[in-house]
Amino acid sequence: MAGPVRAPLRALLAGSVTAAAFAAVALTGTVHAAGTPLPAQVLAPYVEAQADDSLSKLASQSGDEYPTMAFLQAATASSSPSPSASSVQVPAIQVQVSPSSGTVTAGSSTTATVSTAIINNGSNTSIAMTVSGVPVGVTASVSPSSANGSSSAALSVSTVSTVVPGTYTLTVKGTLTGTSATSSATYTLTVTATAPACSTASWGGTQVYTGGNTVSWKGHQWSAKWWTLGEEPGTTGQWGVWQDLGTC
Repeated sequence: MAGPVRAPLRALLAGSVTAAAFAAVALTGTVHAAGTPLPAQVLAPYVEAQADDSLSKLASQSGDEYPTMAFLQAATASSSPSPSASSVQVPAIQVQVSPSSGTVTAGSSTTATVSTAIINNGSNTSIAMTVSGVPVGVTASVSPSSANGSSSAALSVSTVSTVVPGTYTLTVKGTLTGTSATSSATYTLTVTATAPACSTASWGGTQVYTGGNTVSWKGHQWSAKWWTLGEEPGTTGQWGVWQDLGTC
């Protein structure tokens, strides 16, 4: 470049721009990316300028006879931390059963308490309740079947006399209406066999019994040790008149 340069100059050697972010604007209209080496044909000196200086102003200040190029010093954009995105609260629920297990004789029933809780529910407050894993001969349901928010409901379990004795795992599941949020809790049900009916005649409070007589009473069979009248089996103790022979 010919001619005196009156503006402040700074030697710019080949390499990366390190002092600030620079953009080189040539007559061809190409823009040199900030922070990368300048093209080989671009040499110092260059004119330091503010971001709002125009090309014509720079050319007139430089005194260059051939103002083929000017350099603009662009203000480095402040790197303020981008605001952290708010955590998206995913709806969640919790279902619990208490007690978590129960034992019934075939043909009888039992109950448990189902507790529900809602976390980050938004506008959803209804939880649909279902029970799965119920074997043949057993019925189970939650009432009410739709819990409203954090509340409690009743798990009712009933069996028929023909149900196969064993241990079964029932699953109580809650689903938050309008969402995919679910929660499950298990209830362990143990079913025992029904005691066989007693074939021995039932005890009678007005009947006289002598030693060796047998009766049935409250699912057990009893044998009289001696003469007795009006003494109820099971109330006289091990030294009493009635001897317990076990279930019948």
